[in-house]
Amino acid sequence: MNSGNTFFFAAGVLATVALLFAVYPWLAGKPRLAMLSGLPRWVPVAGAAALVAVLVLYIKLGSPQLNDQDATPGTTPGTASGAMAGEPGAAPAQKQPAGPMDSAVSGLERRLAAGGGADGDWELLAKSYEFMGRPDDAALARQKRLPAGAGAAAGPLAAAAAVSLSTEGTKLAAAADAARSRRDFAAADKLYAKLAARNEMTADTWADYADVAASLNGRSLLGTPATYLGNALRLNPQHPKALWLQASMQHEARQYPAAVSSWQRLAAALGPNSADAKVIAANLAEDQRLAGGGGGTATATAAAAGGVIVRGEVVLADALKGKVPAGLTLFIVAKSVNSPGPPVAIWRTTTGSWPVSFQLDDSQAMVPSRNLSSAGPVTIEARTSRTGQAMPAAGDFQGVTAQLDPAAAKPVRIVIQKVIG
Repeated sequence: MNSGNTFFFAAGVLATVALLFAVYPWLAGKPRLAMLSGLPRWVPVAGAAALVAVLVLYIKLGSPQLNDQDATPGTTPGTASGAMAGEPGAAPAQKQPAGPMDSAVSGLERRLAAGGGADGDWELLAKSYEFMGRPDDAALARQKRLPAGAGAAAGPLAAAAAVSLSTEGTKLAAAADAARSRRDFAAADKLYAKLAARNEMTADTWADYADVAASLNGRSLLGTPATYLGNALRLNPQHPKALWLQASMQHEARQYPAAVSSWQRLAAALGPNSADAKVIAANLAEDQRLAGGGGGTATATAAAAGGVIVRGEVVLADALKGKVPAGLTLFIVAKSVNSPGPPVAIWRTTTGSWPVSFQLDDSQAMVPSRNLSSAGPVTIEARTSRTGQAMPAAGDFQGVTAQLDPAAAKPVRIVIQKVIG
């Protein structure tokens, strides 16, 4: 019996005893109830004692309506039983702990987002989604992709991602970003180093520091830049820029299976409707092909079926020789002249020695039904990228062919002769 029930029981006893105490003298004087006069005189005394006892009990327990320890099981202390969320005066609803299924799925998502897990873990996640009534997410899991927002860090990791900068740290971060924007990488490097010495680096600043370090490292992300990327991803395993640079670094190191995993994590973090989704898909397909994931078979199949293949080379104009550093990302992109839209083929590599040989075919289409074989006349562009991103940026080097017929089977020569301003 809890204190509330005890109170009501005692209140009933009090009411009964008090009633007897009050009417006893009157009842004792009635002829038909003369027998009551024979009751011991200690009865009123007992009644008075009961009254005192119940008053003491009331003072000790207080009103049960105000005693939050007697709330109905399952309610939270401080929340009135039966109060509806949003009612005036109602206490804020307390968040209920996630059920065992939700907790298990969240933990599995975080492990897979961090690059762990095997095929069986992805299938387990898919079946869990199906059990929870999430068939679309189950389909993504079977493609080894996580739904947007899934796998976010929790607890200390989430707190670490939101590093609070001091006033001085905020100034240093802003100055470093400004130096990076004006391509003064040496100055930006010194500013990020000061910020790191203050232990005020966020996932954003670590990713930008990696970008700056790569710029000072011949555009190579190997070595120190890779360490900075690791720091960024420890703070936020789904940081888009850090994932993009990590995938590029792994591609540079010829770690193609690892690059595939990073592109998949980036695609899951940004979602299928992001502005970069198609570029990510193209990069993923390229690393899958290089990792032996079927791209080479697709190329052979296309050739056997009579699909169009364009071969050629990229060269530098005399005015740019010695000015294009090694280690830049180089995109070779074929675009349809008569049907504007996504490229009909895209190939990605890294600058080094010149000329750069390339081959385009139907396996490199961003949309399977929109390929070289069905494109008609095309133009083919070669463009470098300092960031590894497909969107043109100031300082990129570019060359574009005239309109050509990809089915002509003639060697193609692209001359890089322009610097994007």
